[in-house]
Amino acid sequence: MRSVLPRPARARGRGYLLALASAGTATVLTAVAGCGVDTGGGSDSSSGSGSSGGKGEQITVTAFAGAWGDLFKKSFVEPFEKDTGIKVNLVYGADSDWVTKLRAAGGSNAPFDVVALTPGSLHQAVGGKLLQPLKTGDLSNWKQLDPVLTQQSTIDGSSYGVPLTTGSNGLLYRTDKIKQAPKDWTDIFDKKFCGHVALPPLTYNAGLEFFSALVSQDGGKLSNPADVDKGFEKLAQLKNCVSSYPADAGSVSTVLQNGDAWIVPFWDGRAFAMEKEGQPIGFTYPASGAVGALTSYYVPKGSKHTAAAYKFLDYLSSAEHQKPFAEGTFYGAGNDTIDYDPAFKAKVKYGEDVYKKFTWVDYKTATPKLNEWQQRWNQIFK
Repeated sequence: MRSVLPRPARARGRGYLLALASAGTATVLTAVAGCGVDTGGGSDSSSGSGSSGGKGEQITVTAFAGAWGDLFKKSFVEPFEKDTGIKVNLVYGADSDWVTKLRAAGGSNAPFDVVALTPGSLHQAVGGKLLQPLKTGDLSNWKQLDPVLTQQSTIDGSSYGVPLTTGSNGLLYRTDKIKQAPKDWTDIFDKKFCGHVALPPLTYNAGLEFFSALVSQDGGKLSNPADVDKGFEKLAQLKNCVSSYPADAGSVSTVLQNGDAWIVPFWDGRAFAMEKEGQPIGFTYPASGAVGALTSYYVPKGSKHTAAAYKFLDYLSSAEHQKPFAEGTFYGAGNDTIDYDPAFKAKVKYGEDVYKKFTWVDYKTATPKLNEWQQRWNQIFK
């Protein structure tokens, strides 16, 4: 489902925004959008192709729908099935739905053996005791994974996730409308863009990441209410300048393509993919720091195929299989040993030194406050 409020719909936008707020934390976790090339297209399920299971084993793995899921299948699932004989049942969708199903399972008879989550949904899942801490010693590629990224999935001293890719949230813009590329977050407030700004709500990862950047830009923290107040005061400067409120990746593409918006806080991979398609799209890594948007994979509690799940995680974390996926999505991979092709190196900022400088959303603070913050956002943009 696409959720967007183009300018003509602003008069009825209030009710929609309140609906977003009521969806609260569950919606923000619809992520990949967060880090995916395209998460639109709804959800369905299908079986992986290839060998029909040399040992008769099967595992169920989630993937974000759309082009992201297609490339995931080609990069990881197909070679895994061919090499191991273990059949992978792919379930396409979004992580908010997967967390709901894990919660319904209650830690037993998990519907998935390996599940993709973004950081917001991770904190929900760990809080609900729905995931297994990883036995990192059982993962042959663990030491090759970026320590900054693995730390993002470490809670109370336990590692939970294998990082797949991370995007940089910066400023995506129309190159035919904006001749001089923006340099930092503050440029989105430039009056010459007023009436052409797309602003994702806080209940969508891209919106919360932008808000986190505003709070952090001058050294503030989401955990400090005074800093959050300053962030909302800054955000309020966009009042009457926002032309649309896209709440998923497809909607962001739509408002940029139809010209309703010229600039939006969004991810580098999506921008580069649109540019590759021939669209007049550019991307700025903000001088004061981009915001990290990570997708990692986890083993739920109640999985009955843990050994096979770990075998799949080894494929998922290998440089060999992460490389084509990262280059296809234009997102930096979790494995630090990859030698990317020249086109990727020329466009994408990646690696431990880059990730150290990211602003990372404080989801431990943000998750329980999200409904309240979205209501404040609604009061500004009603």
